Amino acid sequence: MNGPTCDCCGNVLVRFCQVFGLMTALGLWGVGVEAVFYHHDLGFYILPLAVIISFFELVFLINYCVEVCVGPNSVCVRVWDAVLWVDDWKKGLAYMVLAVPCFLSPKQVLLGVVSGVMLVVTGLLYCLKTCKTRRDAAVQQFIPKSTYDRFDDVQEDLEDSIVNPTASIPSMSVADQIEILDV
Repeated sequence: MNGPTCDCCGNVLVRFCQVFGLMTALGLWGVGVEAVFYHHDLGFYILPLAVIISFFELVFLINYCVEVCVGPNSVCVRVWDAVLWVDDWKKGLAYMVLAVPCFLSPKQVLLGVVSGVMLVVTGLLYCLKTCKTRRDAAVQQFIPKSTYDRFDDVQEDLEDSIVNPTASIPSMSVADQIEILDV
């Protein structure tokens, strides 16, 4: 499936991943605070998890600031590239693994199961996003890259005409020239 419809569906999937990821982070914050408030051990796992998930979900916003504020050869950019490396299937797999403790004690913290399900769904969405990312990378390989050598042919033509400038002009008589001036 190619074309604008596929691109539109891919863009919707990316935005849906981002929005659902932010909703998951907010859900984790709420469940973590409630579990800590009622002195459940799972709350001490969910709160740091909420910090990590919040960071990874805000990466796309922070990336714009890094691109604008930091030079391209900076050490910060190299570190930031490592953070950007954790995306798509890697992030999805990490979210699914981090969701496992949320299912261990469902009787104590019922909302822990809900946040675990949200993490698993977010992980699956990021795994699906991998298909779009790989498709975009494959399409980028086949797009011809613009070069700055596009004027080489003109240069060769100019050199030929400079060597023999009268070769390209047909011989004109004085009568032809007067006729051209009259027009």
